[in-house]
Amino acid sequence: MEASLLFAGVLVAGFVLGSLARLIVPGSQRLTWSETTLIGIAGAGLGALLVNIATPDTPTTGLRWGTVLGGLGGSVMVLLVVMWLMNHFGIRQSVAERLSAQELIAAGETHQVEFKQTARWNIHSRQKDPKIELVVAKTVAGFLNGDGGTLLIGVADDGSTPGLDDDLKLMKKPDLDRYELWLTDYLERCFGKPPIANITVSFELVGNTEVCRIDVEAGPAPVFLDEPGGNREADMYVRMGNSTRKLLTDEALEYVSQRW
Repeated sequence: MEASLLFAGVLVAGFVLGSLARLIVPGSQRLTWSETTLIGIAGAGLGALLVNIATPDTPTTGLRWGTVLGGLGGSVMVLLVVMWLMNHFGIRQSVAERLSAQELIAAGETHQVEFKQTARWNIHSRQKDPKIELVVAKTVAGFLNGDGGTLLIGVADDGSTPGLDDDLKLMKKPDLDRYELWLTDYLERCFGKPPIANITVSFELVGNTEVCRIDVEAGPAPVFLDEPGGNREADMYVRMGNSTRKLLTDEALEYVSQRW
């Protein structure tokens, strides 16, 4: 019984220390909760060792807060080392993040790569279409709630690159800065401000054609989509294979409980 309580206490302490370290250290940390707990346990051991080395003659009872702070400091150090190793060796870095837009197009659509010919312009009705804009937001939401990914705008399903001209003509002044500003503002209205930190908008030349690239990191928390100007329905979307699907309420609850 005492061994079980001790083991549970170690796990809880490790999880708390690991989680605090993740709050302190900036940047994307693609870690599971189990890995976070292991980092906290390793950090606690490292911190306790460093505190004992620094204050060898101090009684253990007087090191209570020092041990806690040492454990937190050790967890931060272990987390920094783990992040460096992951970045250095490309661990859990998505294929999309390692490839150029040209290479992504050549490889085709996957669960982490999606093509959209336009983000605003309906090529059939030849006019602006809010439904087209919403499809872009749904795709980004699917990446945020999944493993991350890259959305390329200005690329047709067959891999051809008509570019951004149709979308740009809807701007008061057709330039890429205004296009990026519109896109960021629109996504912020759909998701709120926090998820925007996991989204990077850039532009790449593919041949002689400019395409928009939206790189999305997996979100640290569930993301829900509210259609701008519509009812606040807070829909949840995830990537399933090469498509983005809306989850029903019970499905969303189960998905959240399993993922976060």
